[in-house]
Amino acid sequence: MNKKILLVEDDKTTILLLHKFIKDLGFSVTKTVPTGEEAVRETIVTSPDLVLMDIILDGEIDCIEAARQINEIHNIPVIYLTSSSDSDTLKRALTTNPSGYIVKPVDKKELKSAIDLAILRHEMEDRLKESELRFFTILNSIGDAVFVMDNADLITYVNPVAEKITELTIDKLIGKRFTEVLNIRYNGVHGGLFTNPESDGNIHFNYFYTPSGKQVPIDFSVSHISDINGERSGSVIILRDDTERVRSEMKIKESYIQIKKAIGGIITAMAQTLETRDPYTAGHQRRVADIARCIANEMHLPEKQVEGIFMAGIIHDLGKICIPTEILSKPGKLSSIEFDLIKTHPQIGYDILKTIDFPWPLAEMVYQHHEWFNGSGYPRGLEGDAILLGARIICVADVVEAMASDRPYRPARGIDEALTEIRNKKGQNFDKDIVDICLSLFLEKKYKMP
Repeated sequence: MNKKILLVEDDKTTILLLHKFIKDLGFSVTKTVPTGEEAVRETIVTSPDLVLMDIILDGEIDCIEAARQINEIHNIPVIYLTSSSDSDTLKRALTTNPSGYIVKPVDKKELKSAIDLAILRHEMEDRLKESELRFFTILNSIGDAVFVMDNADLITYVNPVAEKITELTIDKLIGKRFTEVLNIRYNGVHGGLFTNPESDGNIHFNYFYTPSGKQVPIDFSVSHISDINGERSGSVIILRDDTERVRSEMKIKESYIQIKKAIGGIITAMAQTLETRDPYTAGHQRRVADIARCIANEMHLPEKQVEGIFMAGIIHDLGKICIPTEILSKPGKLSSIEFDLIKTHPQIGYDILKTIDFPWPLAEMVYQHHEWFNGSGYPRGLEGDAILLGARIICVADVVEAMASDRPYRPARGIDEALTEIRNKKGQNFDKDIVDICLSLFLEKKYKMP
């Protein structure tokens, strides 16, 4: 399919060159405009598939605001054209979540790679948004009453079953405390929420009374919602009519499996998408994920947390989908500009994942997997406990696998040298406790990488 490109540029020489390159590559230019405000208007008129925009523009709005409007309002990917390749320019461009950038003078091969990657990324983000919509559809269709509450314990969402079982309409539920709208009794006690200390932490009630006076036997559970930093941001309450206990339990189980499979499918699709570009990175991710999972199990972390660490490991290098293949597979030493570009992959991976409400902080673990314990890592220079435990585990697993395996630019150094590296730098680059567990895993438990 012939992709349409809107060109935002005011340099005549660059315009002529880009028109020729774009035509040679099989794409078409819908229009060429010199300012940001014209670019925003033209996205409505011409509906391009992609925008190539000079990072320096004259006019009422600068390139940052123009790119933000084009990307967010019209959902069209933007690639920057820049005559500068310094790190400050790169950081400034990344604030608008661009689909890529090209350094002038433009190379035809680089232009094709950037356009292909931008379109691929955009299509993948659309698919992820569709998956997120399916999650809400699942919540609306499950057979139990669902209440979502914010950090102040005020109800923000209910599904249709919640209205039916409580005999209350949405306007009587939204914005109210859960205990204000339901007359709940647990073990003969009226009013509050109670936790059985011998249970798994979920809260269970015997029954409640509807406004009409009907007594409804129920089962009840609460799950906390965490933000990307692992902090509690709310709760999800599931209320089930216990008169149909067996059938209701099966529906919950099926819904959970369906959601879990959907999440696993998304993550697998991401990994496979990257594998089509760079088989080495995909194999590396799978091995890092397996090492990280084993370390987490040795630390006796909860099953859900171990699962999240494994999932993050599977896609920890997802951001490399926007790095040119020639750089990823380059056999020689990278230039400073190439390495700066490689170092953007945690940010890119985070930007792809951050809008998806996973049950684990996957986006943040991907963002932090190159942070070092002493604060000398990148991209944010986090240190110590400011780095998520999962990210610290993946960091150690990443280094061990990378050194023990072949790289495009060197043969494998072997597991002994890899373990020596993390042993020498524990407490500096790496969490000491995690390094000790990793060493025990390989040396005492005789772990072998798949």
